[in-house]
Amino acid sequence: MKIYYVANARMPSEKAHGIQLAKMCEAFLLRGADLELVLPRRGEGRSLKDFYGLQVEIPVRRLPVLNFGFILSSFSFMISSYFYLRRKKDAIIYTIDMDNFSFVFLRFLGLPYFSEIHGAKKKAFFWEVFLKKISGSIVINNNIKKSLMGTFGLASKKIMVKPNGIDLEMFSGTITKEEARKKLDLPPDKKIAIYVGREVSWKGMGILLEAQKFLTDETIYIISDRPYQEIPYWLRAADLCIVIGTKKNEYSYLHTSPMKLFEYMASGRPILAADTPANREIVSENEAYFYEPDNPKDLADKISKIMTNLLDSKLKVDNARAKVENYTWSKRAKEILEFIRNGQHSVSDISSLGVGHVGF
Repeated sequence: MKIYYVANARMPSEKAHGIQLAKMCEAFLLRGADLELVLPRRGEGRSLKDFYGLQVEIPVRRLPVLNFGFILSSFSFMISSYFYLRRKKDAIIYTIDMDNFSFVFLRFLGLPYFSEIHGAKKKAFFWEVFLKKISGSIVINNNIKKSLMGTFGLASKKIMVKPNGIDLEMFSGTITKEEARKKLDLPPDKKIAIYVGREVSWKGMGILLEAQKFLTDETIYIISDRPYQEIPYWLRAADLCIVIGTKKNEYSYLHTSPMKLFEYMASGRPILAADTPANREIVSENEAYFYEPDNPKDLADKISKIMTNLLDSKLKVDNARAKVENYTWSKRAKEILEFIRNGQHSVSDISSLGVGHVGF
């Protein structure tokens, strides 16, 4: 069988969803899966291997769409992907929730279909139709699983909780803090806290600027829209890495699985995270420090305290580095392929997928 990964996304992209898509496709391929990434024809058709620094080229099929706004483009992708896939046989459909409707026709192909769902969904017609016959869903934390079960009556056995992942080789370099700061032209003696991520309102970004007002000797650097390959240098240049989260947004508070958290865990730097259920699913006091969400004074106080006693962070740093070994893209892909095999298909149905003898 062949896996068709259908994603209504502009690729390549520096956004987190683009990185996640590329790294998961790479991991599936390296695990031996026969995979094709099905995308809308938007923007440049650049090589994903070159853009993301992948080990393998991802086979891509770009389908024609009407590029006149996101809704029309998504609707046309829904039709294009259906007609492209409707004659495919002995195949598995794999998709991801980039919007709330472009995937719904995939249900009517007569093929087993699986979906990555990265947030809780409100009861809506398209989601009810899509989830009613789904072969399996992969969600990034337990709160999303509970929501799908409660809202749509999805059976527990059809839901796999699998947080996002990390390329350990990329983020476990041996470059020193001094070397990284020299490369990035940063002051060698300044106390630097780093936040990596896009500046979007639902994350509660304002707390970083508010916390900076309480700091005198420490500086918060917000690293956004940087080339992905440059991020490891910023993390190695930092004294401390920050993960934010806000009670004012349900997705931020309950449903995220930030890739930056795994990258921080691998970087060998102390982590200061918002005390949210989403962050607590990955780290505890054994691996990280926590601050009260939406409290900039507490965030600033914790930054100063940690910076004053960086040597005291060594145990947490070591624990985080050991724990992140469980969250590689490769392990995630292996377990998802096992979920596909064991979900709605017999071993004989899935044997030709090309993965049964490469890590299973």
